[in-house]
Amino acid sequence: MKRYIIVCLSILFFSSCSNWLDVQPKTTVEEEEVFSREIGFKEALTGIYIKMASKDLYAKNLSYGFLDILGQRYEPSNVEAYQDELWYTFPSTKTESYTTTIWGKMYNIIANVNNLLYYCDKKRDVFTTENYYEIIKGEALGLRAFLHFDLLRMYGTIYEQNPTSKRIAYRTVFNREPKEMQASNVVVDSIIADLKQAEILLTDTDPLNFDFPKDEYEEQNMTSDRFLFYRHKRMNLYAVKALLARVYLYAGNKIEAANYAKQVIDSKQFDFVADVADLQRSKEIVFSIYVDDFDLQVKEEFGTNGSYYVSTMNFLYEMFDVTHDGTNDFRIREGVSFDFALNGITTRKYRQENMWSSTEGTVVLIRLAEMYYVLAECAADAQTAAGYLNAVREARGVDPTGLTEATRLNEIEKEYRKEFYGEGQLFFFYKRHGYTTFLHCPVERMVEKNYMFTWPENEELFGMTN
Repeated sequence: MKRYIIVCLSILFFSSCSNWLDVQPKTTVEEEEVFSREIGFKEALTGIYIKMASKDLYAKNLSYGFLDILGQRYEPSNVEAYQDELWYTFPSTKTESYTTTIWGKMYNIIANVNNLLYYCDKKRDVFTTENYYEIIKGEALGLRAFLHFDLLRMYGTIYEQNPTSKRIAYRTVFNREPKEMQASNVVVDSIIADLKQAEILLTDTDPLNFDFPKDEYEEQNMTSDRFLFYRHKRMNLYAVKALLARVYLYAGNKIEAANYAKQVIDSKQFDFVADVADLQRSKEIVFSIYVDDFDLQVKEEFGTNGSYYVSTMNFLYEMFDVTHDGTNDFRIREGVSFDFALNGITTRKYRQENMWSSTEGTVVLIRLAEMYYVLAECAADAQTAAGYLNAVREARGVDPTGLTEATRLNEIEKEYRKEFYGEGQLFFFYKRHGYTTFLHCPVERMVEKNYMFTWPENEELFGMTN
């Protein structure tokens, strides 16, 4: 399989005795050597993306795995497997291993990002390629914001109800000291500050190479710097803007959320894909990660012995609102978006073997449709909101729908169910709006604690959590 990434010659792990991190020791001399050359920064940044693409994080549990179990996306033959209240009990025998691992690995990556950012300025003189300093630092700042925001969405309270709760710490310095938990609104301010700085750095420096070579010949004959290609698999300028839209909506600032969502749409860098053979809808990808040997992982986990499938047609039809919208929506169509078999119904979204080099091994983290949904939530009236929803629906082969203020959120929720299957975003939608129940939810009445991941035991014992 053709690899789009530069092979990471040295994935960086740095030392700390803090309980925030789980890293291997590396001497300051070795660090200085790594960052004494421009290629060292490229290797370090690539290593960060590789660590994000582990099965414990975005290659599985923060996409189609744990988060989509919580979103009630699957129904194995044993109905009790996921339709169980213990999945919404933190901690429990179902959830504790996930929440402990996610916390440790996310902060480990943040430590690597912080070290990279430290050396970006300390060793700025080693950057000899035009715009490399701005691009690498901009990507790193965007990634730091992205990782902290997902930590807040998982471990934080329902923000709208309790914006001053202290659930995570925003780490900006690589050191050995634990840091006191900060109020969620303070964390949001830090996220936005990093994204704004990243936006400045990437403006007029990001090459915005979102082209998708369709065959190996095209890829092999790319003449420009390959490090700057496939920007949809990096924290690019428009990924930063899209994330700002996501964060501002989370914080309740609809004016700025709409502003940034419009900037992404109006950039004309992305467009809806009508080609049903393009399972990833490639030109709609704003930000994604590359997962090595993803085809083997998918074959195992979505195959006959996997755990990520739907066993009854009714379960799937409810999820995609077939009673109202029918089956013309290609997001549910057999042989296009799902495989229907006697042993279960599985998504085709991740069957990417023999696809274009630019789309193999792809897990989408932000896609174009979300920007339309942001605008639908922020629109001044239901009629305008319906226009944004219908732009996506029509691109998916579904008839337009009308909205009233009473039905607006319900229709947006249905679109999240259809659009982000296997991508981990639905649970965050339910949490952000404080849903007390949702489709196939096994809990009689969801409350804040059913949405809020717990800290690892060691963090409560030794961290600054009081």
